[in-house]
Amino acid sequence: MNNHGLLLVDKPAGRTSRQVTSIISKICRQKRAGHLGTLDPIATGLLPVLIGKATRLAPFLEADTKEYWAQVRLGQETDTMDSEGMLISEAPVPSLEQEQLISILEKFQGKIEQRPPMYSAIKHQGQRLYDLARKGQTVETKPRKITIFAIRLQNFDGKIIELVVQCSPGTYLRVLANELGKVIGCGAHLSGLRRLKSGRFSVEQAVGLSKLTPENCGQYLIPLEDILVFEKVNIADEDGYKIRDGNSIPLKNIAIGDRPFGTLIQILSTPAFALCEIIEKDSQPFLKPIRVFPSEDK
Repeated sequence: MNNHGLLLVDKPAGRTSRQVTSIISKICRQKRAGHLGTLDPIATGLLPVLIGKATRLAPFLEADTKEYWAQVRLGQETDTMDSEGMLISEAPVPSLEQEQLISILEKFQGKIEQRPPMYSAIKHQGQRLYDLARKGQTVETKPRKITIFAIRLQNFDGKIIELVVQCSPGTYLRVLANELGKVIGCGAHLSGLRRLKSGRFSVEQAVGLSKLTPENCGQYLIPLEDILVFEKVNIADEDGYKIRDGNSIPLKNIAIGDRPFGTLIQILSTPAFALCEIIEKDSQPFLKPIRVFPSEDK
């Protein structure tokens, strides 16, 4: 079965991203499958999964901006920073006006540092942090630089905050909820999470996991040549064979004009589809293939 491409799945709650990816791999009958951006078991929403040969395009999608709907419960702090954990502290929620809350949220916008939580999939000396946490061990995690591009208050009833957050990959909304609770002074945890967007893809485009079957999964796949957003150029088959075999071709062979070195371009030809980079060779610009998908393999 020639199932290679990107599958946009609406992940259900209660399953890990790895479990969902494994299920999809079996449904699509492809051994190779990988998800883009981990979602916690309690989270739902958009989980992009690369299938088959499309997994080779993962490095070009991993930096995509994410958008989430997040629900924060004030007044209760848990050991996992979300609703799956044990309650470790409880405090009364101070009276807050929406304007006050918006002002607090603005402090989290921009480039900030976050420490990954112990209950995360990050590895320490070969072991997942969540495995260490379950054994009662604690590791001092190093802070990471992340960016909150936008944080918008959607609803607030005095205890429950609903937010829409646009952020860089690697952002932990659980940590954001925990830190928000500390600033307000009553503690908080993440009580709900749904990924709405990943790069240019949205959850509205996604299919429910329960709807996928070996017979219909192919119709939901985004083909290789439509996954990335880099400029597309059709080239002659003669040059296409050279690209297919891993050879660079002069940029002058393609009528696209000047482009800066380092520019990525997708080339389309009968022999192959390929992602190429413009490089300097013999003082001239060339197209160097960096990902090649021969037609018979697509």
